[in-house]
Amino acid sequence: MTKSVYSMQFSAGEEIFRIGDRGHNAFFIETGRVEISIARNGEKVVVAELDAGEIFGEMSMIDDAPRSATVTALEETVVIVIERSRMIQPLSSIDPMMNLLLRVVLTRFRNSQNQMMGLRAKSGEDAKSLDEIRRLAFDRINAEKTLREALEAGEFEMHYQPIVDLDEGHVAGFEALIRWRKKDGGFVSPVEFIPLAEETGLIVELGRWILETGLCDQIELAGVCRALAPDRKAPFMSINVSGVQLSDMDETRVLTDMVESSNAVPADIKLEITESLMVENADQAAAALAKLRESGVSIAIDDFGTGYSSLSYLHQFPLDTLKIDRAFVINMDTSENARRIVLSIIQLALALDLNIVAEGIEEKRQMDALRDLGCQYGQGYYMSKPQPLTDVIAFMKTMPGWK
Repeated sequence: MTKSVYSMQFSAGEEIFRIGDRGHNAFFIETGRVEISIARNGEKVVVAELDAGEIFGEMSMIDDAPRSATVTALEETVVIVIERSRMIQPLSSIDPMMNLLLRVVLTRFRNSQNQMMGLRAKSGEDAKSLDEIRRLAFDRINAEKTLREALEAGEFEMHYQPIVDLDEGHVAGFEALIRWRKKDGGFVSPVEFIPLAEETGLIVELGRWILETGLCDQIELAGVCRALAPDRKAPFMSINVSGVQLSDMDETRVLTDMVESSNAVPADIKLEITESLMVENADQAAAALAKLRESGVSIAIDDFGTGYSSLSYLHQFPLDTLKIDRAFVINMDTSENARRIVLSIIQLALALDLNIVAEGIEEKRQMDALRDLGCQYGQGYYMSKPQPLTDVIAFMKTMPGWK
């Protein structure tokens, strides 16, 4: 696994890098203290000492220039290493003018640095602003490091929430939902770590693991269900795919290859995507979804109606299922507008011959109302919370049609 953020430890007196070395990495000081020095007239001149929370080596990393100073650990020091590969995509994707301005600033700073013997003191306001930027950056890099370490340590696990046929009452499928259980047993909410994974690019590795695990567990679930009820169709598995993964056709091909090389029946796999992918980049979405469909899977739109909805894409893309967001479902009892929205989505889906899944069902009357409106499938805490695979198998043995 390629590491773009990781830790290194240095003993007191050990050099982290020397003048003239290639600047492949930048460093955050996690613990300890370092000394930055230059050579002048054959003598060593100390220009700065940096403590925990400080960053160094960033200029050479950005402009790929040789190191302009030597950095030495003054005591036992742990640094977080940020490889240049971590920055290549963000730097190449920013506006060209901003990129040019960044290069000009770095060049001018280096020219000024060569004429100075030390560091010019910053004003109190500038120092305060820099400290805040440094704190935010350190928190972000540390969070990314923690996320990667959790992935490498196997702290992530999949839970599965049943999707129930509202007419017949049996389990028709499951949604695969990732959970992060830390070493201390506590859980980190997906609301916290999924956005971070998407922004840092870790969602690619995490998404592959989610798909691989979901495919394997669907095969096991299908086997259990065939043993319980040989005449009933095995439940499908809904697996979330990030728009970040589908923004790169090479990664989309990796996903389709994973499906095709697994022993899962592609028709039993439903990949869930968000509406934003189709609205923000329709051409890319069309190509990615077409590629996914080649593997035989079906496509679902998650959280339909939450802000990006556009009727135009419903006939442009190869969609099979609309999922009604829980925000509408839980307000059906108290808001006539929410009920009308749910009814409109259901009627629209039926007119387009799409399946409908309602999320967030927490009470029986919500389930009954959705069934009366024509909704085919539902999921929520009223039926079951997401559970680990072993608990899901036990749950299946108690459900109508499977026991």
